This record gives sequence, structure tokens and C-alpha cells, in this order.
Amino acid sequence: LKFIDSINTLQTFIPAKVDRSPSLTIEGGCTTACYPRKVTVDISYHQVDAHSKRIIQVKVLYDKFDKDSSNDEYELQVKFYALNYQELVIKFAFSRGLFLLLFTQIGVGTVVAAFVYWIVIRFTTNLERPPRLRIAGFLWLTFPQALGGFLLGLTPIGIVTAAVFYLLKGYLVFTPDTDPEGRRWLFPSSTRLHYSDVNIDPDNLQSTRQGRTGLAFLTMALISFYFTSRMFVPKDSSSGNVTDQQPNARALVNWKRGNLICSSVAMSLFLVIIVEFSFWGSFGTYIWEAIIFMKILSIFVGSIVDKQLGEALLSAPVMTAMGLVQGIVTMSANDFMDFLLSYIVGFGFLIIERMYVGPLQAEVFGWAYDTFASVSEHFQASFPSIFGNNQKKASLGSSEDALVPNENNETVEPLLGSFTSYSCDTLLLLYTPFIMVVIMAFSDEAEITKLYGIKEADMEYYVLFALTIIPFQIVADILLHNALELLHGWKMHEYLEYCRVRFQQREVWWKGLEENTLDECIEESLRSMDQQCFSSQYYMLNTIHVNAMIYFVMGVEMMTRAKYTVFGDPAMLPITASILLCAMSVKWLLTWAARMLGLWRIKHEKRGWHSRVLDSERNPNIEQWDDVQVDHDQHVMEQRITDQTFRYKFLNYNRSWILSQLPEMITPRITANQRPYMINQFARILGQVNGDISSDSDSDDGPEFETTPMTAPTRSLARTWLVQANRRLRLKKLVRPLIQQSRGNECQICLSRNLLQVETLQSIEDIDEQFKNSYGTDEMDQVLFKRFWQRNQRYQTICLPCIQKRKSKEHDQIITDDRSLDDDTEDNLASDDLTRTSESILASWYTAAKMNVNQRN
Repeated sequence: LKFIDSINTLQTFIPAKVDRSPSLTIEGGCTTACYPRKVTVDISYHQVDAHSKRIIQVKVLYDKFDKDSSNDEYELQVKFYALNYQELVIKFAFSRGLFLLLFTQIGVGTVVAAFVYWIVIRFTTNLERPPRLRIAGFLWLTFPQALGGFLLGLTPIGIVTAAVFYLLKGYLVFTPDTDPEGRRWLFPSSTRLHYSDVNIDPDNLQSTRQGRTGLAFLTMALISFYFTSRMFVPKDSSSGNVTDQQPNARALVNWKRGNLICSSVAMSLFLVIIVEFSFWGSFGTYIWEAIIFMKILSIFVGSIVDKQLGEALLSAPVMTAMGLVQGIVTMSANDFMDFLLSYIVGFGFLIIERMYVGPLQAEVFGWAYDTFASVSEHFQASFPSIFGNNQKKASLGSSEDALVPNENNETVEPLLGSFTSYSCDTLLLLYTPFIMVVIMAFSDEAEITKLYGIKEADMEYYVLFALTIIPFQIVADILLHNALELLHGWKMHEYLEYCRVRFQQREVWWKGLEENTLDECIEESLRSMDQQCFSSQYYMLNTIHVNAMIYFVMGVEMMTRAKYTVFGDPAMLPITASILLCAMSVKWLLTWAARMLGLWRIKHEKRGWHSRVLDSERNPNIEQWDDVQVDHDQHVMEQRITDQTFRYKFLNYNRSWILSQLPEMITPRITANQRPYMINQFARILGQVNGDISSDSDSDDGPEFETTPMTAPTRSLARTWLVQANRRLRLKKLVRPLIQQSRGNECQICLSRNLLQVETLQSIEDIDEQFKNSYGTDEMDQVLFKRFWQRNQRYQTICLPCIQKRKSKEHDQIITDDRSLDDDTEDNLASDDLTRTSESILASWYTAAKMNVNQRN
């Protein structure tokens, strides 16, 4: 009796499941006045030790029915059998420590699988210089931002959710003995359940409380939608096509926010359908088919959401909510072992999706579109009487499309899309334990665990698994990042470092409020995502918006299960007003606390002290002068760095490196987007080159050379020279990186380490002549010529002072050269008759040489 009195929940007892299925075979039915003559009791147990057994499950089977009420005999058979290890895991018969060890083994297995996959990609990569394995670097650049943003977003969510729990279910904590059913707890329990009710019906109190909890969740969701839409699409943002100069900018911003809210509500209703589908009795039986179906469905739904919202930043939380619901419905598996296996299968799908499906999705869709276009053009050509003149339009469109250059595989868009998918998965990983705790706290209202057949005590193991798997999943994701760099050649680590620096160097407190910071070289739908830099602010917004969608789903489920009429409840307005007031207060308090604690403080926010001093009506405090002096020095340093002289020296000193990086910086997309600007710059460069050439020529007062008509041999010779010059220029451009890579660390003459240059010991003309003689062809095979160059060319590292000394020595030798000792006589110096043009050229050269000699003397 003491034990029974100490029980707080009925789940402490072991229920006996009764099976009357044999009665279905009785003719005429066996619902009443039908007696079983054989009763079998199956008792499964856990053999704890040699002397102890613990009952796990009890089943009672009724068999051999008849309708003879005078017969009171029946056969009772009791069976005991021990469960094996897998069955004990399914029944949660072990301690938490053993389950923790099991979950750890699963996590280690995922890390090992990801590491083996990285090794395979490392040995099969096509990169000439594959990057090394970087775990700590990726961990520092990815996880702190995700965890910090998630916790910041979870803070207001947790506070408001706790307030709702106190408002509607606080009696379970504060008055469990005096008011166990909560009939006198605050105004929601003492208010009439409907306007037409005279008194409160105790039988309907639980269902009404369930509906009111759903109303509270729905209210929290709508408030979160409002706040996140204003942060995702700020008023001062220059993202998209919205600018302050447009007369309808406010209308466009409001439309964008409304579009986000409506799309989120529509997706939430769609997720309600998925959750309802998971309550199907046979869903657990077909759990594997359901997982595959939802993975494929998410691809098509994602394309629709991207098309509707137009920005990856706005569609990311919407699709994260769908992925989260897909994870929740896996709890409807037949048993816990199927749930664990579904995670392992899901991890396999994650590798395939992140490594292949995501990066190649655009190409697959493009191929499908091109195939459909070609088939439609074929039908138009085959049946011109039906399709009319559409064939001409189609051919014209295809010819115009052919003029558009293909995008370079080295653009940042695939990388951005892949890391966006990773950020959604990371947020889903961190948020799953929290939503499981919420489901446990409101289990009677949500009824999810009840419909899935999961005990409240067993939910602890689901939460424990979700928490244990987080660090292992993070390490596995880092290994997949390294594999992506090897497989696709993406510079993901460098891009994440660039994002981190940009977020630290932002100009305003909230990154989305920066003006003119969108990278126009990136696809328009990804610009706002790139602007957020995958910072903690980005993860915080996503957390709040994803939570809003999940709360919307839970609210609709609660009200639907309770058959709650929201507009007939007198407590609707007080509950809604209380939650709205609580949300506004929490938002204001947390924002004030963040300002006071210096959260997201701008790193160089004091550098604008000049404008603040001019705008203020008083001078800064005396304590601020030290900081002002330091900031003034930094301000002066920035002015010097941005000076035109510094820029010229920087470009002149790093010219070789900049030239070598131009092929990677000037991609086809940049060329297409910045075509007018680049044409203008090239025109200026050509103008300067032409100006330099004209300045080197003789003045207008010099002799004018006559232009003689070219004969056929002269024209042939000129073309030969042009071909050779073009070949030499291409070869010089080809081997320039090889020459720069061969520069040593010190001068080979004076051992200096400053102002080093590299020289080739053989000219490019000699190497080219040797190449032609060796292979007997004039065709220029770039790969073959590079190999031949590396085998035959030798280099010399020399400093600029040594080069200057060598040139001075050569000049002195030319001046002091005595031609009188030559064996050649004047008679041997034969000369042909010169034309008037040749004489004019020689006379001009002779005059210029005399002037140079006179100036030096």
C-alpha cells in the first residue's frame, strides 16, 4: 500500500495488453455474451542478475470463444520468457548510462563514416593542390555562431513559453495537492468555457484548457512572425529591388514582409497535414518509404518556396521547419530501434544530398528544362500548322540563349547554397531537443506522444539521444565540409573567414541594416544571405522564425484535437492580450540588456567620433579623451591607407600577384554584370597605351616618312611576323606563373633578400625553337609546352641592385669598345643602296644619339 500511495503517475504500472482477435472468426459476431475458454498470459522480463527478474511487458490472449453461459471452465496458461538485447532496448529496459553509451557508439560511427568518406574523396580528388584537413578551423568558423545565435533566439522563446505554462498549467507545480485538476488556477480556469455557458462544466475543463493552450501557441507564432518579418526585411535595407529612392519603397517592403508571413502560414498548414499523416496507424510500418518520399518532396517544395519568396534568406527558416517536422514524425516508428535506424539512414541521405544532390540540383533542373525545350521545339517543327509561328520565336530565343556565356563553376553561388543547407541542418540539430521538451511539457494538450504510442518516461530517451548526437554530428559535418572542398574545389574555409571578418567590421549594430553592402556579383536571390555572413544574428532570426512555425503547427493540432471554438471562448481576448504584453515586455527587456552588455558591439564604433562631436551639444567627457586620441590615430591611418599614393604603390608592388589572380576574380558572371564598367576601364587603358606610344614617337616637327605600298612577299613576311609575335605573347602568358613560382629566397649574387626578381637563363624564343625541333610541329599544346619548359628551363634569382650594376657594366663596355682592332676593313663592310625612307630613319636616329651623348657630357 505504501508503494501504491507513493505512485504519482499511472505509467509506473505495467499495462496488460489484451488480444481478442480470435473472436473475429465466430459466426454471428462475438461482441457480447461470448466467453473465451483459453486464456494465455505472456510475461516478458529482463534478467537483471542470477536471482532478479524485472517484468517488462504483459500480454493476455483470449482464444476458443463460445456462447455457452452455463459453462464456467476455461484453461489458463502463463508463459515467461526473457527478452534479448534488441528487445530490451526497444522496451527501454536498461539504465540511462547504458543508453548513453549506445548513443555515443552511434555518434562515433557517424564520425568514422564521414572520415572514411573524406579519405576516399582525398585519394580521388582532381585538384592539383588539395587543401589539408582542417577541423579546428572549421569548428571555430561554424559552430560558435550557430550555438550563440540559437541560444539568443531560444531565450525569449523559453521565457514566453514558461509564462504560458505558468498561465495555463502552473497548478501542476504550485498547487499539485490542493488543486490537482487546476479548477481554481488563475482566470483561464475560472472563466466560463463558452459564452452560452452559465456555469463551468468540469467535464469540459480539460478539453477547453487544451484548446486555450493551442490558442496561446498560435498567438506566440503570429507575434514571432511579425517581429521576424521586420528583421528579415528591415525598412532601411537595400536588399533586392527596394531602395529608399523609389516612391513605393514602403509598399514594396510591406508586401515583402506580408509575403513572408503568408508563405510561412501556408507552409505551417502544409506541415499540419504531414503531422496528421504520421498519425496513420500503418505509418510506422512504412517508415522507410515515408522518409524517402519526404526527402524527395522537400526538393520540390523547396523550389516552390524559393520561387515564391525570391531570397534564400527568407526561404531558409521555412524549409528548416519542414526538415524539423520530418525529424519529429520519425518518432512514430514502430519502436525505438526503428527510430535509431531512421537517424542512421537519414545521415546517409544527408551525405548524398549535401555532396551531390544540392550542388548538382541546378544542373539537373537545367538539363530537364533543356530537354523539355528541345522536345517542344521538335513538336513545333513537326506540326507547324498546329503551333503556328512559335517555331520562329523558339529558335530566336534559343539563339539568344546561346549568346549567354555559361557560368563558371568557381562562382560562389554553389558554395552559398550548400552552406545554407548546412546552416539549416545545424539549427535543426540544436532545436530538436528543445521541441521534444516542449512536447513533453504539453503532452496532454498536444497528444503527439499519445498518438505515437510513446510513454512520457520513454520520451526522456529521445531527448537524451538528441542531445548526445549533437557533438558527433558537428564533427561529421566538418569532415563533410573538407570533403566538399576536395570534391568541388570550393574554398569554403576562406569564404567563412571572409564572412567572419565582414561581420566584425560591420558599420551598424544589426548586419541587415547596412546600406550598399550587397555583393552585386552574386546571384540576386543569394545576396541577402551573403550579407548576413552566417552570423549569430542570422541563426537567432532563423531560430525564432522556425519556432514560430512549429508552434503554429502545435497550436492548430491542439485546437483541432480539442474541437475548440476560439471565437466562442470568453478567455480569448485576455489570453491573447496577456501573451502579447509578455512578448513585448520580453523583447524590450532583452534588447535593453543586450545594449547594456555590449552584445554585437561594433568593433570600430568609436571611429566616428568626429561626427558625434559635431552633432553633440557638449564636449566629450574627460575620461573619453584617451579613447578619442587612439581612435583619431586610427582614423588618420585609414586616411593614409585610402590615399591615392598608397594605392599606386600597393598596385605597383603587388602587380605580379594581382595579375595571377585576375583569372579567378574576373569570372563570366562578373564580366556579364559589369560589362559597361569593364569596357570603360579597358578603353581608358587602351587610351593610355596609345598616348604612351604617341609620346614616344617623334614630334610633329620631325621628318615624315613616306608609306610605300606592300608587295606580296612583304605582306607574307608581315603576316609571318604577326603569327610569331602572337605565339610569343601566348607563350609568355603561359609560363609567367611558372617563372614567378621559381623565385628563390635570396639573390644568387649578393645573397640579399630584398627586391628579388627571377630571370630565365634561356630566352623564350630559344625554348620555343627547341620545342619545335623536338616535337616537329608548330602547334602549341599548352600542357606539353609547360612540361618541356619545366624540363629545360633554368632560373636565376637576382635582386634589383645587382641588375642595375650589370646594366651599368654593359653600358660602360659599349662606350669603351675599340672597333679599330677588328679584322674587318672598310672594303668588307658592304652596303646596299639606301632608299629615301631608310636614309630619313638613319638620320633621325643619328640626331637623337648625338643629343643624348651631348646631354650626358
